[in-house]
Amino acid sequence: MLKFFQKINIENFKKIIIGVFKRMPLSMLISMVIFVLIVILVRFDDMNYMLKNNLNKAVFTLILSFFFSVGIYLYSESKNTSKIISNFYQIVTFVFGLLFYYFFEENLFTNPEQEVIVYCILTAIGVIAFVFISPFISKLKEKTLSQKEFYITSYTLIIKILMSAIVGLAVMLLGFIAFSAIFTLFDINFVDNNNCYAYWAAFSFSLFASIFFLANLPFIKKDELLDLQKIQNNKFYSFLINYIGLPAIFIYFLILYAYTAKVLIHFSEWPQGEIAWLVILFSFFGYIIYFATYAFVDTLKQAKIFRKFLPIVVFLQTFMLFYAIGLRINQYDITINRYLVLVFGFWLFGLSLYYIISKKKNLSVPFYSLLIIIIFISIGPWSVYVVPRQRQQNNLEINLKKANILQNDGSIRLLESYQDISEELSGEIYGSIDYLCNHHGCDTLNKYFSLEIAEIKKEDREKFKENKKKELEQAEINNNQNNKYIESIKKREYRPIHNWTLINELTKKIKVKKYYKNKQDNNFINFNFRNNNYVGESINVSGYDYFSQVYSQKFEYKIEKDLSDMYYVVLNVPSQKLELYLGTTTVETFNIKDKIIKTLLDKKDDSLEYKDNNRTDILLSNKDMSFEFTGILYDLRLVLRNISIRNPEWKDGNNKKHDNNKIEEFMLRNLNVNGYALIKNKININK
Repeated sequence: MLKFFQKINIENFKKIIIGVFKRMPLSMLISMVIFVLIVILVRFDDMNYMLKNNLNKAVFTLILSFFFSVGIYLYSESKNTSKIISNFYQIVTFVFGLLFYYFFEENLFTNPEQEVIVYCILTAIGVIAFVFISPFISKLKEKTLSQKEFYITSYTLIIKILMSAIVGLAVMLLGFIAFSAIFTLFDINFVDNNNCYAYWAAFSFSLFASIFFLANLPFIKKDELLDLQKIQNNKFYSFLINYIGLPAIFIYFLILYAYTAKVLIHFSEWPQGEIAWLVILFSFFGYIIYFATYAFVDTLKQAKIFRKFLPIVVFLQTFMLFYAIGLRINQYDITINRYLVLVFGFWLFGLSLYYIISKKKNLSVPFYSLLIIIIFISIGPWSVYVVPRQRQQNNLEINLKKANILQNDGSIRLLESYQDISEELSGEIYGSIDYLCNHHGCDTLNKYFSLEIAEIKKEDREKFKENKKKELEQAEINNNQNNKYIESIKKREYRPIHNWTLINELTKKIKVKKYYKNKQDNNFINFNFRNNNYVGESINVSGYDYFSQVYSQKFEYKIEKDLSDMYYVVLNVPSQKLELYLGTTTVETFNIKDKIIKTLLDKKDDSLEYKDNNRTDILLSNKDMSFEFTGILYDLRLVLRNISIRNPEWKDGNNKKHDNNKIEEFMLRNLNVNGYALIKNKININK
C-alpha cells in the first residue's frame, strides 16, 4: 500500500503530463478546450440561445477532432516522421474540424431527435475507427497488412479505450461521493452547488480520462503487443463473445426474419419504419461480433459457422430495409432519418457483399469504409443535413404554389379558411413546415415566410413584455414586502420564441393543419384551453356567490355534516348533463348537448393539434371554452380548461380492442373534464 501511494506524487503526474504533451500536443490541447467549453455551458446555462447551440456544436466537433488528431499522430509514428512533420500533418485535423463544424447544424441540439442522437453516435464510432486504421495506412496501400497484426492491435486499442472510460467513470463517481459528503457534513452551500457535480463530471471525462488514454496509448511499432494465444486464453473475453455475443445476435436475427416472414405472408401490410433501424443496429452489432470472433475461428466451431453465414444473413435483410425505407421516401421524400437509413443500408449491403465474394475477407474493411461513409455524409453539399433540407424546401415550395399561397412574385397570400384547399395538401404543407423548423431551424422558412415570421416574433416579444408588466404590477400589490421576487421579475429576459409556438402560429396564420387519413378511428376529441399557463391566474368573481372546481363525476365519499352546505359542479359528458350539488342534493340540472357538446364539435376543425390511437386534441381560446347557464334557482358561468367528447364520426367496431365494449364503457364513464364554475344564487337575490 505504501509503495502505491509513493507512486502517486506530483512529480510522476508532472512527467505523465509532459510526456503526453510532447507526444500529442494538439490532442492534449483539444481535451483542455473541451473541458473549458463544458464549464462555460454549465455555468452560464441561461446564455443566448444561438450562442449555446453553437457551443454545443463546438464541443461535439472537438470531441471528434480529438480522436482524429490521435489517428494522425499514430499515422505519423508509423512513418517515423519528425515532431515538426508530425505536427504539420495536424493541418488535416484542423480542416476536418472546420468543415464538420460548418456543415453540422447547431439547432439540432435544441430538441435532439432520435435520428440525430443515432447520427452522433455513429459519427463518433466512425471517427474513432480512424484511430484503428491510421497506423496501417501505408500497409493498406501496399496490401501487406496482416490480419493477425491488425486484430491484435485493434484489440489492444479497444482495451485502452474501455479502461479510460472506466477510469473516468470511477473518478466521477468517487468525486460525487466526496462532494456529497462535504456538502452534507459541513453544511456548505455554494451559489452553484449542483454545478460542482457537472464540473467534476466534465473534468473526469474530458481531462482525466483523455489524459489517461493518451498516456497509455501504445507505440504501435515499438511496444510489445499481446499475441493471439493470450487473447484466446482470456476467459472473460472468450465467455463474453461465445456465450453472450453469439447467442444474442442469433436471437436478434431470428426476430428480424420472423418479422420478414410476417410481412411476406401479409404483403398488404407495410413494414414498420422501425424495422430499418433494427436491421442497421443488429447488423452493426453482428459485425462487431464478426470481428471479435476472428481469434476463435480455429478453436470454436460455432464461431466459424457464424462468420460464414453472417454476411449472407445481413445481405438478405438489407432488402427488407430498402423496401421499408423506400415506402417512406416515396410518401414523404428524404428526411434526415431516411437519408441515414439509406446510406447505412448501402454500407451494410456493400460490406456484406464484400465478405460474401471476397476470399481474403480483410478485417480492416468495416473500419475504413465506415470512416469514408461518415466523412461523406458529414461534409459537403451532399451531407446528411443539406440534402434533406433542400428536398423538403423544394417540396414545400411546390405545395405552396399548388395551394396558391406562394405567388409568382414571391409574396404570400393567406388562405381565408382551412377548407380552401384539400386536407391532404394542407397536411403536406404543415408537415414540411413542422419538419424544417424542428430539424433544420425555423430560419429555413424565411425563404417563404420572412414577413409572417417577423410579425409572429414581434407579437411574441410584445406579449412577453405585456405579461411581465402585468405580473410585476400584481406582485407589487400582493408581495410588496418580497423585494427579491419583484427583482427577479424585473430581471427576467425575453427568450426566443419556441419552435412549437412559431409552427402553431404560422400554420394558423396561413390556414393549414395536420392531416390524418382515418380521423374516425379516434374515439374521443379532447378540447383544450389554448394557453395552458393558467397556474396562479386571477379570476374575476364579481357578481357571483360561490366558486367550484368542475368534476367529471359525483363525490364518491360520504359528505360530513359540516360540508353539507358545500356547492360543487359535476359535468357528466356521457349523460350530457351539468349538475349543481349542494352537499348530496342536486339543486339544479342543465342540459349541455347544444350549449357545450354541439358548440365544441362545430369548432373541431379550428385547430387540430395531434392524434393518437384514442384521441384528437384541439386548442381553443378562453372565450370558446366559456359558457353561461341560466336556471330556475341558480345561474352558472362555466370555464373549461379541457374536456373530452365522444367523436361522432367514430363507429363501434373501428377498434378491435373495443369489440366487447368493456374498455369503451370504462372510458365513457371517465371522460376527462377540468375547469371551474362561478355560481350565482337567485334565491338570495330575490330575498
